[in-house]
Formats: sequence, structure tokens, C-alpha cells
Amino acid sequence: MVRAKALGLEVDCGCDGMFGAEVAIIGEAPGERERVMKMPLCGSSGKYLWDSLRKYGLSRQKVYVSNVIKRQLLSVNMANMKEKIGDGEVSHYTSILLWELAQLPNLKYVVCLGNYALSAITGLRGITNYRGSVFDVQLTSLFGEGETRSRDAKVVVMYNPAHVLREAKAEVMFKFDCYRLNQVITGEFKEHEVKAHINPTFEEAIAWIDRMQSEGEPVGIDIETSSGETICVGLANSPHEGCCINFRTKDANRWTVEQEAQIWLRLQKLVADPKVRLVTQNGMYDSSWTYFLDRLRFASIWFDTMLAHHTLYPRMPHSLGFLTTQYTTHPFYKDEGKIWKEVGDIDAEWVYNVKDCCIMLACQQHMLRELEEQKLSDFFFNHVMFLQPHLVDMTVHGVKIDVELKDQIAADMKVTIGRMRDEYFRMVADCTGDPEFRPNPNSPKQMAELFFKRLRLVGRGVATDKDNRRRMRDHPRTPDDCRSLLLHIDNLAVEQKFSSTYAEMSVDEDCRIRCEYKQTGVSSAPGRLSSASTGWGTGTNLQNQPERAHNMFIADDGYEFNYFDLSQAEARVVGYRAVIPSWMEQFSDPNVDTHRALASIMFNVPYEDVPTTDRAEEGPFAPFSIRYIAKRCRHALNYRMMPDRLATTLQTSYSVAEYLWHQYHKTNPEIQLWWEWQIKQVQEKRRIYNAYGRRWILQEKFSDDALEPVIAFYPQSTIGDKVARVIYQCHNDPDWPTHGARIALNIHDALVALNERGLGERVRRVMKKHALEPLLIEGMDGQIRELIIPCDLKCSVPDEKGVHRWSTLRKVEA
Repeated sequence: MVRAKALGLEVDCGCDGMFGAEVAIIGEAPGERERVMKMPLCGSSGKYLWDSLRKYGLSRQKVYVSNVIKRQLLSVNMANMKEKIGDGEVSHYTSILLWELAQLPNLKYVVCLGNYALSAITGLRGITNYRGSVFDVQLTSLFGEGETRSRDAKVVVMYNPAHVLREAKAEVMFKFDCYRLNQVITGEFKEHEVKAHINPTFEEAIAWIDRMQSEGEPVGIDIETSSGETICVGLANSPHEGCCINFRTKDANRWTVEQEAQIWLRLQKLVADPKVRLVTQNGMYDSSWTYFLDRLRFASIWFDTMLAHHTLYPRMPHSLGFLTTQYTTHPFYKDEGKIWKEVGDIDAEWVYNVKDCCIMLACQQHMLRELEEQKLSDFFFNHVMFLQPHLVDMTVHGVKIDVELKDQIAADMKVTIGRMRDEYFRMVADCTGDPEFRPNPNSPKQMAELFFKRLRLVGRGVATDKDNRRRMRDHPRTPDDCRSLLLHIDNLAVEQKFSSTYAEMSVDEDCRIRCEYKQTGVSSAPGRLSSASTGWGTGTNLQNQPERAHNMFIADDGYEFNYFDLSQAEARVVGYRAVIPSWMEQFSDPNVDTHRALASIMFNVPYEDVPTTDRAEEGPFAPFSIRYIAKRCRHALNYRMMPDRLATTLQTSYSVAEYLWHQYHKTNPEIQLWWEWQIKQVQEKRRIYNAYGRRWILQEKFSDDALEPVIAFYPQSTIGDKVARVIYQCHNDPDWPTHGARIALNIHDALVALNERGLGERVRRVMKKHALEPLLIEGMDGQIRELIIPCDLKCSVPDEKGVHRWSTLRKVEA
């Protein structure tokens, strides 16, 4: 207290616990209860901490407890974000903490709870990365006048329990870190060591590759890249020893062109050997990079640690940094891959590369046992890993782009957007009466000034996004000229998005567009693929291309596009899962338009009077038809969406959305019964399996946030896995053309193939065969029913120039 006052610091809460303790637990700052009670970690987060540690024999009476910051940090907004504290103040508080620890005669272990504690004790930052790590640290403090004291201590890094209470998914990590702390205290902890061979000679590099191929053990392989080149390849068949074959020093190449070529050829022999069990972390990146840029083609990858962890625990992080703390005793090291550029020691990069290879193998050994114990190994090897090389091929081959047309569209878009911006500024001047006020439509801050200070519009809070613009537009106090401005801003945003995301998308030098397909990409629906730009920085998400962009995608000379799309796939699975008799009957009748049938019941209109199209000039929802509204309700309301979100989805008022919500659930009461049944299943079993055996597991406490993906998981994940299966089923079908045909694009519930003209009938026949493979759906009544989802088939036709484009697909039969 005296030291704090001498430094001009506030002290709301001091220390507590046993002076002779071996363990010190350091929090970040006192909360309200701690401030009142003058005791650290005595509030709700403290209770959670002591409850978690009690099973290991640790209690407040047996440890020393303190905080880095001795005063309460105040909340600065409704989100309970804490005030920022200056570096100088933190430094003063840190010096006091280190002095405190220097007084403890028996101190051996320090537990850092949160970022402030991590930084104060280790000098490191980033609790998300370092939690779970164990470090040997020398604690140094000024003790008297000019006297310093130092001592060694083991530091265990953990989340602040207050964060765990706010973020339920962090609970499982916190529990694991408590176990890690117990290992350290009981002496069971032994740090994972890695021996790195770096800068090998040409002969040593070849010999190491030979060894990897001949010894028959799983081989961890990892690349590092820089400036568009592969700078090294790491190889290891032991969790504790590996070699980095680096092609460069800091300033020059290490070998002659001939020697480097021989090494690449030898690596190709290794990765093409089907007997070699390759292990990677995010092998999609490594194998597509080396295939596209180095022409090094992996035959397949046996075990991908990222995908294995996603299969086991889809809601947890899957980075190698996270896996390191979960499965090994090695401290977090992933920042070492960036540090060498700052210190100029490139050898640190090669050591880092070896660590990646060895730690991947350590993680792989643990996860293989978990997959087998949890009966997920068959699904993992025969679906997840079986799919990966096909996605690599789809990434590397890409689709040809009409670059001339693309550039023309981009140029036209710039002109269009320029005119729209001019019109936008004119409308702003008319609405505000200030021709000098020219707010940037892409600046939330400037748009907030326009909407709420200048125009005094009313929405929900001060958000400037599309949803709140709709609320402002629908508000009765909004003048007509402001409504027109808001609508114009929406249209401008659409055109800007199309221009920047699609018309200006980055194409590779061979005039092809590519994307990287991600098997872990959709957290709410494991099994569904997502896509993004490639590892080498070109391409984009190819799954959400708007229809007006399809014209830019062209088939190679002599080729055509073929396509299938599952019809209302998720809705059919929901109907069978929730056991809705009317849906199952309608879905089984090819002559019934199920959306018209739903609209007929929802709005009490004869089936024959329901429009067959989505647009209508008249009616309660014009310009949309009641068929369209019923269809959108089916897609939106199956997964616990409430009226407020439905209003946003349908761009309608809350009152209309509330009416539709009640009509939909009155028409289909089985939906809410299914929700209750599914939630009860998760409460009892804490897991769900989709129709193919993919698992969703609840590891944290049961809460509303945890429930969010529960309902959608089964239908969305099942369809995601079904469409992904069709990719490799087609490629491995004996009737699929050996050459001249491949699946080129995944579009969620659809696939696009590229094939030589003349092979179209065979391609469509095989695609349809596997698309129609029956699903076995377990309903909430306990019965298993066979579901066959029909699909629409399309084939491209040549345009006026004889070019086959994605935009020229026409429906065909097979």
C-alpha cells in the first residue's frame, strides 16, 4: 500500500492468501465485489476459479492471491468493456506485483489469469495464444535501495475466469488448463522437446528424404513460404526430431539449379508414394500451394490434424497453436515464425518449421486414439480425408475467365458507380440543405452524422448498416426524400460490392479464377464447404457468385458445363426429421409445387390460385407472391428464427413478420415439437450425429448461445456432407470419363462439372446417380425413413460466339 501511494496509484483491493505458499495466482484487476470486500478473486469469477481448482486440492487458504492492477477498471459502455489503462500506470502496478512476489519465501509456481498478468510476469501478449502454456521465468524485482532479487518460477498461463463466464466455449480450455497446472505442481509435467536439423547439405537432404520414405512411420510435412515462393520443406517421422530442407540462406540460394531440381524430384517421389502416411496441419494449403506453384503433387494426405480436430470438436479452435497446448507440453511458439524477420536470424525460421512437423505428429498420435475411441475414425478417413485431394484438384485447376468481358464489366461498373455517387451527393444536398456536406457513403462515422445528426432519422440505435437503414426507411416519421436517399444508398452499396468483389476479382496469369475450399469453413454447420481466395493471394469465394457474374465464367475450348442442384434439400431433411406428414406427402409427389402447397395452407388460398412465380403485381406482399413468401418462411423459420430477424430477412415490418411467424408455426406445429425434441436430446446426450455420422458435441455449459447451432446442424450438415460425397463418388465411379471431365465448382447444394463436349450425357448420368443416393433420416418418432432428394440437371449451350458460359446453363433430363 505504501509503495502504491508513493507512486500515486489507487489501491481498491490488496492481496490475500498464505504468505508461505508455493503457488501465487495473479488476476488482472478487481471487480466491484472485490473492491467492496477488499479481497481479490472473491466475486463470481473467483468462485468459478476456486470451484475449478478444488478438485486438485488448491484453495484460497493454500495459495497467495493478488492482481496486477490494484484498482477497479470501470465499464465504459453497455457491452461492459473496461476502460483502457495507460502503459505507465501498468508499469508501476507491475513493479509492485514483482515486489510482492519477491517477498514470498517458498514461491515456485505463478498462475497468470488473463492478459495483464501474462504481460506482467512474462512480457508476452496474447492470452488466446499463450493460455495453456508453461514457461520457466526469472522473476526480478527491486527489493531495497539499489538491491534486486531474482528467483526462478514456473508460470502457467490461463484465461481470466471472468472471460470464461462470458464466453462459454472457453470453459473446456479453462478446465484443461487447471489440469495442466496440477501436472506442473505434482511434477508430472515434462516439456516437449524438439531436436531440429537445419541447413543440411545436398547429400544430407537427400538422405533425410530417403529415411522418411524407408522407415515406414507417419511423416509430418510442412512448408514455409515467402514472396510467392516455397522457401523450405520440413520433414519429421518423430514428435521430437525433424529436418528442415531450406532452399535459401538469408541472402542467397543454397544449391545449384540441378541440385534443387533433384531435391524436388526426390520430394515428389516421397509425396506420391501411397505407402507413405503423410501428416499435415491444414494440408489443403500446403498441397494446393506446392501443386500450383512448384508442380509437387501429393498423392493424398493420410492425416490432417486440423481436420481431425474439427471432426472431433467442431466448435473449438483448430489452429496448430491451439492444438499444441491441448495435446503437447510445448509452450506456444507460433509467433517464432514472424520474429526472425525482426531479428534477422533466418535460422529461427528453419527451427520453427521443424517444430511444426514434430508437434503435428505429437498431436496426430493423440487424435488418432481419440478418433478410434470415439468411433469417428471411419468417418474421418473414409470421408473427410478422402475428400481432401479432390478439393485440392478443384482449387488448382480452377475455371477459365473471359478476361476481356470481365475488364469491360469492371470499367462499366466504375462509370455506373461514379454516376450513382454523383446522384447520391445531389440527394444528400437536397435532404440536408447543405451542398458542402459530402459524407463518404463507405464511412460509418460520416453516415452516422448524416442519418442521426443532420437528418434525425430513427432506427434501432446508431448503426448505419443495411438492416438499420431499412428500419429508418420504414419509420413513419421518415420523409419521402430521405426514404429515396436510403434506397439509393442500398443500391449504391450493391453495385460497389459487385464491382469490388466480383468484377475486379483477382485472376491468375493463366486467366483462370480459383478458390480454396475449406472443410472447416462453416462453424454453424460442419460438413458444409466454404471458399475463399487462394493461399497465393488470387481468386475469391466462388460459392456466392451472383447470377450477373456467371457470364464471365467460360468453359475451356471444346468443353461444356454440366450442373446438378438438389431440390429443396434442407427442407426435405427437416420434413423427415420433424416427421411432418403433409411435407413428406408433398415432397414425394413430383406434380406438386411444395412452395405453392405451403402457401395454400398458410394463407387459406386454393392451391390452383397460388401464383407459380415469385413475383406478383398484386397481393398483400407485392411485388412478391405468396408462394415466394411461403418459400422464404420455410427457409428462415425452420431454425428458431424469431419475428424480428424474419422482418430483416424479408425486408418487411415487424408486424407483418410476426403475423407470418405465427401463421407458419400454426400451419406446421411439428417444427417447434422437433426443436424441443432435439434440444432434449442434446441435454441428455450432449451430442448429435448427422445422417452420415458426423458429430456435433456440446462441451461447455448448456446455454442459449450453445443452442444456436443445435437445430440447424442435422439438416445443414447432412446436406453439406452429401454434396461433398458426390464429388469423390463421381470421380471414382467406373462410368465417369477417365479423362476430360472433372467436378469444377461446389455451390453449396449444387456442383458444376467441366467436361469435353460429347461426354455430357455420361457426366450427367453419373452425377444424377450419386445425387439420388438415398439418405436414411432418423425422425423424432424414432423411425428411420429413406429420403431420396430429386435434383435438377442443367447443361450449358453455346452463346452467339459459340462459347459455353456458366450463364448459359439450360435444364435437361438424364
